[in-house]
Amino acid sequence: MESEPLRHISKVLVANRGEIAVRCLRACRELGVQSVAIITGVDGTSLHARLADEVVTLPGSDSTAYTDGKSILNICKDVGADAVIPGYGFFSENVEFAEAAVKAGITFGYCREREYPGHSWDAAAHIRDACSRMCAEARVSGYNEDEIEKAFALVESRADALFKNSSVFLEKYYPHSRHVEVQVAGNGETVVTFGERECSLQRRHQKVIEESPSPFVEHQPGFRGRMMEAAKWYALQLNYKSVGTVEFLVDDETADFFFLEMNTRLQVEHGISELCYGVDLVHLMLRQADYEHGGHLGMPSEILQGLGRPCSRVPLRSFAPSPGVLQSVVWPEGEGVRVDTWVQSGQRIPVHYDPLIGKVMVHSPDGRAAAQQKMLSALANTTLQGTQTNLDYLCKILQSDIFTTGYTLTNSLSTFVFQACAMQVLDPGLFTTVQDYPGRIDIGYGVPPSGLMDDLSSRAANIIVGNSVEVELLEVTLTGPELLFHEFAVVAVCGARIPVTVDGVEQPMWSRIIVRQGQVLKLGSITGSGSRSYIAIRGSFPQIPTYLGSKSTTPELQLGGIQGRRLETHDILEISSKSAIDAANITPISLSHGATPDYNVKEIYCLEGPFGSGDILSPEGKDAIVNSQWTVNHDSSRSGVRLRGPRIKWSRARGGGGGSHPSNVFDYGYSTGGVNWTGESPIILMRDRQLKSGDAVQFRMTTFDNAQRIRRAKDAYLQALASYVQQKDDAAIPALCLDIGTESTPSILKTKLATPSHPRVTFRQSGDTGIVVEFGEQVADLRNTASVKLLSEQPASRNLSGVRYEPNIATLTVHYDPYQLSQSSLLQILDKLDDKIAQVPGMQFPAREVHLPLCLDHPSMRDATQRYVDSIRPTASYLPDNVEYLRKANALESRSDVFDALLKTPWLAVAVGFFVGTPILFPLDPRYLYPGQKYSPNRTYTPSGSVGLGGSLLGLYPVASPGGYQLMGRTLSAWDTAGTRPGFSAAKPWLFDQYDIVKFYQVTVEEFNQAEQDFLAGRYQFKITTATLDMDHYIVKFDAAARDPACQDWQRRQAIAPEEMNILEQRLFDEWSVAKTAAGQGENGAEADLLDKVLISSPVDANVWKVHVKAGDVLEKGQVVAILEAMKMEIQVLVGEGQEGATVTSILCQPGSITAPGTTILPARISQMYVRIVFLLS
Repeated sequence: MESEPLRHISKVLVANRGEIAVRCLRACRELGVQSVAIITGVDGTSLHARLADEVVTLPGSDSTAYTDGKSILNICKDVGADAVIPGYGFFSENVEFAEAAVKAGITFGYCREREYPGHSWDAAAHIRDACSRMCAEARVSGYNEDEIEKAFALVESRADALFKNSSVFLEKYYPHSRHVEVQVAGNGETVVTFGERECSLQRRHQKVIEESPSPFVEHQPGFRGRMMEAAKWYALQLNYKSVGTVEFLVDDETADFFFLEMNTRLQVEHGISELCYGVDLVHLMLRQADYEHGGHLGMPSEILQGLGRPCSRVPLRSFAPSPGVLQSVVWPEGEGVRVDTWVQSGQRIPVHYDPLIGKVMVHSPDGRAAAQQKMLSALANTTLQGTQTNLDYLCKILQSDIFTTGYTLTNSLSTFVFQACAMQVLDPGLFTTVQDYPGRIDIGYGVPPSGLMDDLSSRAANIIVGNSVEVELLEVTLTGPELLFHEFAVVAVCGARIPVTVDGVEQPMWSRIIVRQGQVLKLGSITGSGSRSYIAIRGSFPQIPTYLGSKSTTPELQLGGIQGRRLETHDILEISSKSAIDAANITPISLSHGATPDYNVKEIYCLEGPFGSGDILSPEGKDAIVNSQWTVNHDSSRSGVRLRGPRIKWSRARGGGGGSHPSNVFDYGYSTGGVNWTGESPIILMRDRQLKSGDAVQFRMTTFDNAQRIRRAKDAYLQALASYVQQKDDAAIPALCLDIGTESTPSILKTKLATPSHPRVTFRQSGDTGIVVEFGEQVADLRNTASVKLLSEQPASRNLSGVRYEPNIATLTVHYDPYQLSQSSLLQILDKLDDKIAQVPGMQFPAREVHLPLCLDHPSMRDATQRYVDSIRPTASYLPDNVEYLRKANALESRSDVFDALLKTPWLAVAVGFFVGTPILFPLDPRYLYPGQKYSPNRTYTPSGSVGLGGSLLGLYPVASPGGYQLMGRTLSAWDTAGTRPGFSAAKPWLFDQYDIVKFYQVTVEEFNQAEQDFLAGRYQFKITTATLDMDHYIVKFDAAARDPACQDWQRRQAIAPEEMNILEQRLFDEWSVAKTAAGQGENGAEADLLDKVLISSPVDANVWKVHVKAGDVLEKGQVVAILEAMKMEIQVLVGEGQEGATVTSILCQPGSITAPGTTILPARISQMYVRIVFLLS
């Protein structure tokens, strides 16, 4: 019967969110009913938004939208919903909403009768007269008579704010009580019961673990029958229709029970009754509504014939809410196991709503003990990594005597002691992140390697505590954290010199430190040379999720580590369960000063890069690089270290196909640690080791063989350290000072001249771990692209160990492990393979065709450009309008001519990489080959999905990021961190493949915004079809255009047009450089301004409810300066140690503002404070 579709209702609106919305939507689908979901902005990625047939965004504030009954009923009318199902919470027991729905002709999915009218009376007088111990449900027990009225007023106020219902009632008080509820269902004439549920294990009146049947009821003869009859009788008096729950308070000593209330709705824990009794309560609820909608009293009477609640709360912080990102979600499966949830990997838990993220339910026919073990097994197979949850707490309760014996009272958890094996962040320091070795170096496709900036000190720290060198640890930048340990642990701190204390007692670096349970490890600020130190903990952090093979954090992309960010106050990091045992049995070790590295870096050894050759870089330019001092700029970060120094002289005037600046070349696969010039701004790409802002360094050229000597010396040091840890032989640790000559290996390793059937090949050195194979003459030619593809597919069949290939339009970067394959051997292999592809006739390849919506001149493009004007460079040849610049630089008549290049030709993805799967696209029609210069310097912000032109190539920015291409329009993002949306996967979170054929179609701003909303919610389906890439066809097409007089004429005009723009650009750049240098004279004053500033910040994602101070107020220690709201809880923001006496200068977060962890609520001034240095992301 239950599998039959509904007869009268065709469309249902689910007026809820989270797991109950998902449950109701699935039931609608099972019963053949169209469903409508409502969402807020912060719920756009929730699973319920993905499952519904229709999705409508609620108007108004995210925090109140789900309680806007008028708007919800208007949506019901707009979409043609026959019925509205409220789930639990929100409007599930709101009579006014139910009556308004019925008045509008919409069936309300629950009982909608009003309760019996109550009476207004003096609660205090009633309590005195009754002479009984009474308590108000919402925390009013324990007050004296004078405080009762205030307590009631407080409860009424909070109830009205949270639930739109200020009713308060009294309960009979039992010193040792249980909470037992009976599941009922009725049709207006008949009521049936589906057993009882024990719900006694609660915290703050929130149920934590429920089970059915109740272990107490099982051992009380006749008790179940009396309670079932009482529940049934009560529901019959109401002529109850739909599902509901009758709740009782039970005296554990006498087995008396007292009626609490009836919930005329579905309960959170309804699923365990469904498991035990084989009934679908949501189906019953929908069928009752269906019969009522058809004019019947209810459904025919013949139709009537163990739960754990993981939630985002932190047990170690008094169960404070923990909104944030769940990076990895895995739910258990198996016979008798059920999970109701609304989350998946990558889901952000918003601050506005209940913290419940799922319900794990089990059923066993073999009794309670078997069900207990099944639940423990289910929780053990549950992964909830990212923001903190109560998963470990649930496991500890289930293993406790309280649960095993069945002695579960409503106050049991108030005395339950939860012992966590974890470390708590009291102060995160300036920029502390989780990193491991070697990071994500083997992924490619533009996924940043991340990992340890100083992989020598960090690996040494792991060796000292007895870890593998690969495991994760904490990387500290400039100022260290303060960490409270809830368990014994073995710790080592290595790297740049930094003060280390445990409970205020100084500790040595490069040593094993035993931190006892309850002690605080504190690191100060780095003194002297270097910028980073490392904290290794034996056993590392087992609950940090692995992402693409690494636990390393990439903050600019919000991936890896702890929710993709640096540590914040109140973070909890679980440590090894064996930590205390290890601490008890470890042998103390400490290195002498002579056995540690020197961090006073003045010189950096470097190899000639792939494009440091004489055809691009002049001898004078090379001399300037080697013989000049370079200063680390303040706007450096983990993604790149910017340098200040002399301007470089190039051996050519323009960059050709790579861009107009002489430094520009066609994009290629960068090597980690490469020094890259884009325009006049050099940047070290990642892994700066121990450089910091203001450091002055000089480059020293060396050879490939010497680079390998340096690598081997570092490895020998670590091997000796490992032996010392085992043998305690300090003298065996070698020094790291090496005397290396100044000779160098040339940039170009080998050149092969062009033949009639094959382009010129140049083999270029790319650091000590790569060779760049370049085809052609830095001119866009599909013959080069075809050669790259053919060569990249040849080595794959040879199964070369430790080799990875990174193709681009005219280059193949071959990354290799020099320990497994020498540079000379790899060069010989590549040379021979190139000989083979030179003789391959015909070039047709299988490909995909990807169709993308494109909004030309999207407003966000203008916003990004204006942001660049306001914050970086106010004048340039390409400002303020990038499209107008491209029109002038390519001798085009109108803006539409520029846009024709995007809409009237397919584009070939000649590379997928650079930055998180960025596709680099080449037009397959010579008429739309439009070169343009790149930004100089780069933008620091580009919206996700931006489409821009740089050189003669098109780039599609997968995520918001820095960039330099000229912005033309916007499409959808091509990156999904969690890999859960259509078109992506956890192993392939980027959209594009090499040699995809991309076709754009134009959409309006409104159409694009809708497509983007669908994409974020996981509903957008990319149109991707199979195709054949006929490279020979397009080569012939380009060759024909080169001989066409009309095309030749336009190309001549196109070559002349940029000259005027180049002259203008050079003048504007010089003027800006002079002005910037002059402005820099005042930077010391700006830095001094930070010396007396203190920042009071939010500890969590929250809504600012109240701010209790104003500008000019003087702060007092312990003062409440603001109150935040998160997940039905109030969080006080207090004045901390060292902040008292400061004068508030402004309020940055007014009431109603949304904060993230670390968001500054207010700055204040105080004398003699420390300097806080902020690194800007490049």
